[in-house]
This record gives sequence, structure tokens and C-alpha cells, in this order.
Amino acid sequence: MSPQILWLIAARSGSKSIPNKNIKLLNGVPLLTYRVKTALHFLHTNNIWCSTDSKEYAEIAIQSGALVPFLRPLELAGDNSSSIDVVLHAMDFAEQNNYTFDGIALLEPTSPFVYYEDIDNAIQLLFNDEQATSIVAVKENRPNTIFVQNSSAYLEVLAQKLEEIKCMGRQNFETQITPSGGFYISKWKDFRSYKTFYTPKTLPYLVPPECSLEIDEEIDWGWAEYLINNGIVNTMKIF
Repeated sequence: MSPQILWLIAARSGSKSIPNKNIKLLNGVPLLTYRVKTALHFLHTNNIWCSTDSKEYAEIAIQSGALVPFLRPLELAGDNSSSIDVVLHAMDFAEQNNYTFDGIALLEPTSPFVYYEDIDNAIQLLFNDEQATSIVAVKENRPNTIFVQNSSAYLEVLAQKLEEIKCMGRQNFETQITPSGGFYISKWKDFRSYKTFYTPKTLPYLVPPECSLEIDEEIDWGWAEYLINNGIVNTMKIF
């Protein structure tokens, strides 16, 4: 039997970098709808909840196929609000209302391009590993940190690094990864224990390059439109 996951779409209002970012239309579709439609592939529509502080956002989430069982408290809707507290708030509500889940998944609208087959694979990896507590989407780190130094007047550290590797082909560099924002999934009991998606037993899941975009600024929005308009992102694997 497939594990029962609570899919939590975290979509607060009040974005400053891109006004109303979470409901802005990307290729004619509200941004948060991308995450709802992907979660709908897992068939348990009553398991898809949107945590938002906005009635307008809530209506869009419901039209997209999610449930909005509560409006998020204002203390969890500020610029400095913790996503962990948002997840715990939803878990508290679920337990207080006798919902039972095997896992909790956080899907953020700012990472709209994640293929449902990758999320499905991630769930299987997590729940087939008895020791693992959670799994997080990651992407290759670019540039490699060998090409990075702290800001200073001169590039002396970078120069030394490049001198050390000048005879090494780029293909010989170790692959480095960093969180992509695409999804965060945890076993329910482990999130309750650790209150984080990151533990020594968190699995990484490498997503394709086109699925690694996080939309924070206008330039990211322009790149998202480019990826869709040029067929680089396969929207059939999202919707």
C-alpha cells in the first residue's frame, strides 16, 4: 500500500520582490496551481492542503483542486515566518482533527517545475529506507565551490585554487549538490521528532536541471517563462 502523504502547499500573500507572486499567472496558470496539479497525480485529493493567510489565495487553491481547511495565523505569514512552523501548524491541525498520515510533504509554489514521477520516485526511496527520515530535492551546485572565494580586494584565493587545478579536467571535479526547493518530504513521526527536513539521515534526490528553478526575483520569472515557451520544461509531467 502506498504511504499516505499530507501534501502541504505553502502560499502566503505579501511577496515584495514579485507582488502576489504565488498567484501570478505563469503561462496562464497561477503559480501555486502548478504544485496542486502535480500533487493531484497521487489521487488522494483530500490530502492536498494549502496553507495561506489570504482568502483570495484560498479560493484559487480550491479551484485548482486543493483543500484549505484553515487560514494560516498572521504570526505565521510574515517575511520572517519559518516554513517549519508552518508545517508544524498543519500537522497540529491534522492530528487535532483525527487525520492520519504516514508522511508530510512541503511543496512551495516558487519551485513550480517538478515532475510528478520524480516525486513518486522520491517517496519510494524514502519509505523503502528504514533508516531514512526524509528526502529533499537537490540540484547540482554551479559554480563548483572550487571557483568561489569570499569577497575581497583581490582574487588571491581564487588564483591559488585555479593554479592548483589547471591540469585537472572539469569532468574530474566532484559533483556538488545543493537544495533545489523542489520538495521536502519526511516521515510523519520523524518530522515530529526532529522538527526539520534535514537530519543525518536525510536522503538527497537529484532533479533534472530544468526542474531546479526557484522563483525569487523578476529575472527568475523571466527564465521560467523562457523554459516553458521553448519546451525545455515538459509541463505534461507537471499537470
